[in-house]
Amino acid sequence: MKIGFNARLLREPTLRGWNRYTANLLAELAQLDIQLVLYSDQPIHSQHLERLPQSAYEMRISPPMRYLQWEQVWLPQQCSADQIDVLHCPMNFGLPAFNSCPQVLTLHDAIDQVYYAKQLSLSQRLNLAHWQTRLYHWIAKTRATHIITVSEFSRQDLVRSLNIPASKITVIYEAAEDHFHRSTSSAVQSQYSLTKPYVFYVGGLEQRKNIPFLIRAFAEANLQGVDLVLAGGRTEEQHKLHQLAASLEIADRVRFLGWVEDQDLPALYAGALCFVYASEYEGFGLQLCEAMAVGCPILAAQATCLPEVLREGGILFSLRDTQELSNCLRYIKADPEYRSQLSQRSKLRSQQFSWKRTATETLKIYEQLVKKHSVASEVTPSVSHR
Repeated sequence: MKIGFNARLLREPTLRGWNRYTANLLAELAQLDIQLVLYSDQPIHSQHLERLPQSAYEMRISPPMRYLQWEQVWLPQQCSADQIDVLHCPMNFGLPAFNSCPQVLTLHDAIDQVYYAKQLSLSQRLNLAHWQTRLYHWIAKTRATHIITVSEFSRQDLVRSLNIPASKITVIYEAAEDHFHRSTSSAVQSQYSLTKPYVFYVGGLEQRKNIPFLIRAFAEANLQGVDLVLAGGRTEEQHKLHQLAASLEIADRVRFLGWVEDQDLPALYAGALCFVYASEYEGFGLQLCEAMAVGCPILAAQATCLPEVLREGGILFSLRDTQELSNCLRYIKADPEYRSQLSQRSKLRSQQFSWKRTATETLKIYEQLVKKHSVASEVTPSVSHR
């Protein structure tokens, strides 16, 4: 089976968000009986290609051209020339309107329509770039033969908000990478000068991540000798949160690590008293899988997909006010046995997720589509002549 991939985002080495999903899925698919063809308008970063056996993939890099021409003209022409069985786009948009083969779209969430659309100003709504983006997304969701999403919550959002038929959507979970399951070194804590017990968060610092809520709950918990360590986010976002911490008189106990290298994350999870995820909206929440793989105690918001992913692997708290979270933080700090129990629950839940399982379930979708396409194309009406 020959599977084409819209891999144009892999020109960047970063392993966050859609790139992490794409790189890990490709690495596992490459171990199966599949020939991968990677399509891009720029060379794919060597960091991603190093994870793939050379015999498992081919690359097709287009000449320079406008993005719309690349997506809607060059890509389907190349699929036809390569005799692709299924084209898969792993990043919410990026499928041609017309193609000779079935098309799979991984639509991770409906966050643009459900969360961000409400925050757009009138000028942003009238902006040409906004309408171009909407067009790309509309083409992808309507022209996909089948859609994969990453949680049952996201599936319900796609049905309700984007009017996609439920029968067209399959839920396939993401997972933590293998290195999160390996033993870690305390040297990483020293590298970041983490000399005190700490509560940990890693991810974006934008509004929906709800970091001010976490900072207020941490201040309310009043955990003496404990720091709140926040990894990720942009400098201007860190500055605003630092001002909030200063107003709560805990600025000296809130640490901003900025960008953290991927190989350092397992040890940062492992060294924490707990990982806290107070996000208002997530399609999956991959950090939960990472923290669970390490066995880090987890506190997560009772919101969107987080209860579905976490289940018995941690503790859920309400976002109505900070009291539940601050109480949980106090318990975790005061009771080592409670932390140990949460760690065991976290590790046990992590066994339900793996990229191998993700790839195997994705392959089943490909096989079903190829079979249907083959049956539809092989039966043609016969014409009788007299």
